[in-house]
Amino acid sequence: MAYRIPVQRREILRAKLDELVSTFDLSTISPDPLEVVRKFDDPLDREVSGLLAAAFAYGRADIVVRNVSGVLEAMGPSPHAYLARGFEPAEAHERFRGFSHRFHKTADLVALLTCLAGAIRGHGSLGRLFESVHDRADRDVGPSLTRWASALIAYAGRRPRRSLRFLISSPEDGSACKRMNLFLRWMVRRTSPDLGQWAFVDPSQLVMPVDTHVHRITTFLGLNRRKAADWKTARALTDVLATFDAGDPVRYDFAICRLGVLDLCSTKRRKENCDVCQLREACRFPVA
Repeated sequence: MAYRIPVQRREILRAKLDELVSTFDLSTISPDPLEVVRKFDDPLDREVSGLLAAAFAYGRADIVVRNVSGVLEAMGPSPHAYLARGFEPAEAHERFRGFSHRFHKTADLVALLTCLAGAIRGHGSLGRLFESVHDRADRDVGPSLTRWASALIAYAGRRPRRSLRFLISSPEDGSACKRMNLFLRWMVRRTSPDLGQWAFVDPSQLVMPVDTHVHRITTFLGLNRRKAADWKTARALTDVLATFDAGDPVRYDFAICRLGVLDLCSTKRRKENCDVCQLREACRFPVA
């Protein structure tokens, strides 16, 4: 249930957030994992590169971009074709030897690629697999994401690596599923910077990708009252944002997250940033 925000404050927040959204466009995208996805034109390649970019989208954004770019380069001109044409885990272990992203190594990457290759062999594409488990009648994408994550991990075999449940997160675990919700935002939303490939999902069903930046900034704005960044928080924040735009509540995600990624809004709330911030009038913690 959405928090009740007084009408006057709600209108100020809506106006300021709309202004913020208009400020950030493709020219401000770097560094962001989505930039490596947008290098591909084929929707099938964008699905594969998008899931890889989202799965490893934790830590510094520039490092995510660098590491995922290296993986995609090693896959050749078409990531989808690489997985669809006889993918072999043994060969992949050699191809991606030395891969490292924070606490994930080559074996974790290959396990993820094995799941993606299985889904492509079984359904033709990652999108078709999601469509097969999606219910348009659901309130949000949570149930579909739960089924999709389970279906993907099943392709890893009887004893999947534990890392897969981190890389392919599920609402079933109570996780905010920031990275999977981010992937769905890219695939579903119809306007820039997102790709709008999956027309079978309504943007109103999307859930906010809640990371540390979004959690902190929305708390400053009084949009979030929960301390834990979990699925309940993501769902509650989405409900609040739906009072601003019921048809596309997660359209605010890119702009809000940019404030954190570009260090324009930090935990210490530096005066030089706060003085020029477009959200200052709506912020609960303005700098005097």
